[in-house]
Amino acid sequence: MGRHRQHKPRRSRGGSEQPVTGESATEWFGTAFHSTTGMQHLDVRQSGNGILITSAPAEVDGMLAGWPLRIRNDDDGQGLTELGTALASGQPHGIVVENGPGYERVLMFIPNHPEQAVGTLARIRAENGPDGAIVFERRAERPMALWAEAGQNLRRIVPLLGPDAPPADEPEESTPCPGCYRPVYESSPSGTLIGAGPLPVIGLCRPCVNGTTLRSLRQADVPLDAQQRAVLESVAAVLV
Repeated sequence: MGRHRQHKPRRSRGGSEQPVTGESATEWFGTAFHSTTGMQHLDVRQSGNGILITSAPAEVDGMLAGWPLRIRNDDDGQGLTELGTALASGQPHGIVVENGPGYERVLMFIPNHPEQAVGTLARIRAENGPDGAIVFERRAERPMALWAEAGQNLRRIVPLLGPDAPPADEPEESTPCPGCYRPVYESSPSGTLIGAGPLPVIGLCRPCVNGTTLRSLRQADVPLDAQQRAVLESVAAVLV
């Protein structure tokens, strides 16, 4: 399940296709462009006394969906710092997240698919024994440059965590931005655009409101569904 790549991602070309970076001291996000699936978002943010990494879309049990991954800070930031360092430096890294009867679940960062400059963050279930099955339950593939910037910002956020922060056992709820489908959390800056078509467009992320998303898409040969295009073109009409 989920072991084989279906399409090759488009490498970032630099300039406006580089990730649009963070909005606050405890939040960072970036966007990559894929030759068949369009925009791929990666968010790193504080979640109580821990980190929430959201990949949208990601492969979840064989289907494309959002993957909110919350990692607790149970060791005064050591484990999170090690993960951030691995992402930033492009080094393989693994964390055991669950031990069960006859199996374990591992969060793995697997860098650099051959000749593609793409790395994978995956949650893997591995059965014990020499013939045990290995199943990729969740996986997100992004350009290595995007993982590196995410790792750098993860390490920047870790020192801001503290034992007095709420535990946040459940990830903060989010809604997809109607212009790019990036997850917008309740604590994230977002905008309501008055005058875009017959009704206001609400819940837009900041890059869609200021036109950055559409400018980047116009420089990249990637697909965009009709609903996203209609929203972004409505925004552009208001910005003219």
